[in-house]
Amino acid sequence: MLHVYANTLASGILDYNDKNREFIFNYRNDNPISLTMPYRTGSYTSHYHIHPIFDMSMPEGYLFELLKNLLIKEHGEMNDFILFSHLSRSIEGYLTYQKEDEAEAFTLSLDEILESEDENLFTSLVHNFLNHSAIGGVQPKVLAQLESKVTLSHREYIIKSFSAEYPHLAENEYFCMKALTFAGIRTPKFWLSKSKKLFIMEKFTYQKEQNSFYGFEEFCVLFQYNKEKKYYGSYEKIAKSIAQISTQKQDDLHRFYKMMVMNYLLKNSDAHLKNFGMLYTADKKERFLAPAYDVVNTLVYLPHDKPALTLAGKKVWADKKTLLDFGMISCMLSEKEAVILFEVCVDSTKQIMTEIENYIKINPDFQAFGEQFLKILHFSLTDNIDTNYKDVYNGIL
Repeated sequence: MLHVYANTLASGILDYNDKNREFIFNYRNDNPISLTMPYRTGSYTSHYHIHPIFDMSMPEGYLFELLKNLLIKEHGEMNDFILFSHLSRSIEGYLTYQKEDEAEAFTLSLDEILESEDENLFTSLVHNFLNHSAIGGVQPKVLAQLESKVTLSHREYIIKSFSAEYPHLAENEYFCMKALTFAGIRTPKFWLSKSKKLFIMEKFTYQKEQNSFYGFEEFCVLFQYNKEKKYYGSYEKIAKSIAQISTQKQDDLHRFYKMMVMNYLLKNSDAHLKNFGMLYTADKKERFLAPAYDVVNTLVYLPHDKPALTLAGKKVWADKKTLLDFGMISCMLSEKEAVILFEVCVDSTKQIMTEIENYIKINPDFQAFGEQFLKILHFSLTDNIDTNYKDVYNGIL
């Protein structure tokens, strides 16, 4: 049984019926925990899977396997409730949970992470922060409390590494996120470590001025899906939901349009429902699109891959006309505005291509990967501008 708090105030109880494999949440106070779970006297019951608002914090892939093995040893079994109960004590955000006494936290500084050239640093971080990594996603990553020497404060950062299967992933994400900033798209603060092995991103839910947290919900949660359905749906459906939820819908839709154009130009095929979200204040009076995150060029690893969701009813690499139509039909843009913002994204892609070219000159280990990266971006700005592609492999190689 877990006591759930929203914005530090008690909300209700989360429990699990092992016999029926039911996750049950009951409100004790009128203090909603999710935009999709308003206060009511009856139970919110989810069969077989934990509720989406809690599932959002569940790890996948690398961290999931590590935690599963740890918890099986401790409990003799493992299910979502055991895993979430274990992780919930370390969750810091708009939603928190009744915590047990914990050992003193392991601490490093942000500068130590960025400057380290230790090949085994990420493995050490995982083992030290394993009990404190309530963070969704498949990519090897860890959630860490790091000390900033500038502000003398402890903040949460997401630290990502990569496996041999996906070389140069930290550099890949760094350049893609930098391209978004060139396009004027809001992103969290991010860094590339000196070793080039780690991508570090500051969590974006903390409100420094109020010393509190924004509520945050991914579109999997907003569509009441668990992570297994993160590839269901369309980008039009996300845009429609933004228009319904946001209190600054025109600005948010314009930003979402630029996010989508950049995803198509950068060839990010993993822009699924968990990689977009909404932020909101405790009183729910301000609701707005979260900064862009988890953007990488995936085709450099998976050349036959397709976009995660549909656009205009298809999972294809859309041409300029399809993207302009999406901007005008779904994102409240005039034709002139859609063209202007599209060209901003094109210019930003060209700018990051120049940075990658310069980076290759001083980082010869990156050359083969970087040249393939550039080839894909060049394809986006030439052939793919005029033609939709189901599979870009033959167009690039």
